[in-house]
Amino acid sequence: MRDEDRDSSLQRITFITAGQSPRQEMIEEIIADLPEPVEAMEFGALDGMAFAEIMELEPRPDETGIATSLTDGTIVAISESWLRHRVLELCEGRGKSIGDLTVIASTGVFDLGTTNPFVVHAQNVLDKFMESILIAGQKVGQIRPLKGQLAPGKEFGANRIKSVYGPAFSDNALVDAARKLSDCDIIVLNSVGYDARMRGLIMAESGRPVVQMRRIISGNLAKILKQSRKHTTGAELLEGSALSLRLEKLTKREDQVFDLLIKGLANKEIAAELGISPRTVEIHRARMLAKMGVSTGGELMRLIVRNISNARL
Repeated sequence: MRDEDRDSSLQRITFITAGQSPRQEMIEEIIADLPEPVEAMEFGALDGMAFAEIMELEPRPDETGIATSLTDGTIVAISESWLRHRVLELCEGRGKSIGDLTVIASTGVFDLGTTNPFVVHAQNVLDKFMESILIAGQKVGQIRPLKGQLAPGKEFGANRIKSVYGPAFSDNALVDAARKLSDCDIIVLNSVGYDARMRGLIMAESGRPVVQMRRIISGNLAKILKQSRKHTTGAELLEGSALSLRLEKLTKREDQVFDLLIKGLANKEIAAELGISPRTVEIHRARMLAKMGVSTGGELMRLIVRNISNARL
């Protein structure tokens, strides 16, 4: 979609997928339960690549792979390390504000390190969800799309996680996986490739509650959007958190700079909004950041997003 064709009145969410775009069915399912209409854009890590090139990205025997889909529906496995670098390229410059909310719609063990504050990594969202279940003492079953992803992890409560192989392209394999996990308290589908029909199939066969990765992503996005719409000022955004005490130390002008900064405005835009010089904005901004206990605007945004995202899914 070209920028001139965009409806600027809608919230934009950019989806970065591990395979080839479009993944319209997956994205439509994720955004269906959001609290407001959104404009979805998509970029695939394998877009523009020939099949022969993609086959060269198969993981080595000793390397973790990521399962993903091509435009013709073919399921392929690609190198985790290659995908990590490619996704970081696609994330460059994205997710700096709520208006540019970006989702990395791929699970796997790859760690992207520090990204901009409004980049939502599906794997990180899943990790928090899993931790909340394990803290509650539940035994968790996981269905994964690749056999190479079945090795036990080192995360909290890993001894209460049972992982089995169940590729999305085989109903028989999914039924078999469901039977193997029927002794678990809850089953998690560890890939965005599993759709609502597959969830129903597994739930019927196992008799257990089944959580779909797409729904976990949707729930996290809904929470972020609701929080961003509900709270329009810094004081409201941080109400009830430890950071609210720091906010009380700001002067009136510093508080104004804070509110405009978290809305994504640059120094020159803040200066125009407040009728002061960019240099004066820099002074107030530096003092405000120091009182909030951070050094940069990016660090401040990460603190705020953490305050939003730490709520239970």
